[in-house]
Amino acid sequence: MIKNLILAVSMLTTTPNTPLSDNPVSKIQKPLLVGGSSSVAHLLDLIKPDYQAQTNIPMQIRSMGSEKGIKAIAENFVDIGATSRFLTNHEQEIYPHVRQIIIAQDALVFFTNTENNIKSLSVEQLANIYAGKYETWQKINPNYSPKTARDNKILLLSKAPNHGTFNILLEFLELNYMKIPNGNTIKFKKTGNRGLYSKKEAQLYDEFNQALGIVQRMPNAIAYDSYGAVSQLLGSKKIDKVNILAVNGISVNDQSIINGDYTLVRPLILLINSESERSIEQAELLISIIKTKKNRQILAENHYLLIDF
Repeated sequence: MIKNLILAVSMLTTTPNTPLSDNPVSKIQKPLLVGGSSSVAHLLDLIKPDYQAQTNIPMQIRSMGSEKGIKAIAENFVDIGATSRFLTNHEQEIYPHVRQIIIAQDALVFFTNTENNIKSLSVEQLANIYAGKYETWQKINPNYSPKTARDNKILLLSKAPNHGTFNILLEFLELNYMKIPNGNTIKFKKTGNRGLYSKKEAQLYDEFNQALGIVQRMPNAIAYDSYGAVSQLLGSKKIDKVNILAVNGISVNDQSIINGDYTLVRPLILLINSESERSIEQAELLISIIKTKKNRQILAENHYLLIDF
């Protein structure tokens, strides 16, 4: 059922891209191809209209996850790569020609349905929820009065393992995971070899709008994703039952991110293939447009914390 919901809601908050063949600009310039992190893709979606207007070059953004984006730029399959995590030491060793440029910081946010009446969770509680130590929402909030038994049973949603956002979850909550063979679920446990994996399985998704759609419909669901991406839909009736949780009693906002009170923050990174002249040139052009006053303001309004780069 949940798998069908993930597929169904993936179209709720997206609009189809104009096919490249239908775009007259495509006959003039070779498109800029960016591939990787879905979180960075949502940031670039905000810049795309101005980039295309200024350069007369189509921008194609392929949301494939950080892991695949790193490999794609390393092997010169895309012009610019994107990741929402730093390259691992191993990745830097095997791809020494890939350069990382941090363009912004973005918070990781957790969200639930407003019906469960939970406003804040601690990092420890979040870790225990995903590690399966809580079966029901009433274990966390005894005052919660679910309408049905199903509404009380916690439904876990998680970004798929090829995404940088997933790696950040593991780091922040100190979790390990186990894939379920031939399925679309995983299990979590606390890091290390002590303890067993939870019996509870988390349903996987790739795009934040899939998770938002399920949380909107199911009072027992919890998910997490990019604050910048989720905030682009805040105020929409399509997600009027979605509540972004405070963590350790700290609500996420620009000020709490800047002053470090909200600690679940990660980098958004563009990747350049230093062996490709085109990759270098296209990255310089894209970065120059991101840095304009107009686009910096657009990104700031969507809660991306820009840095000097």
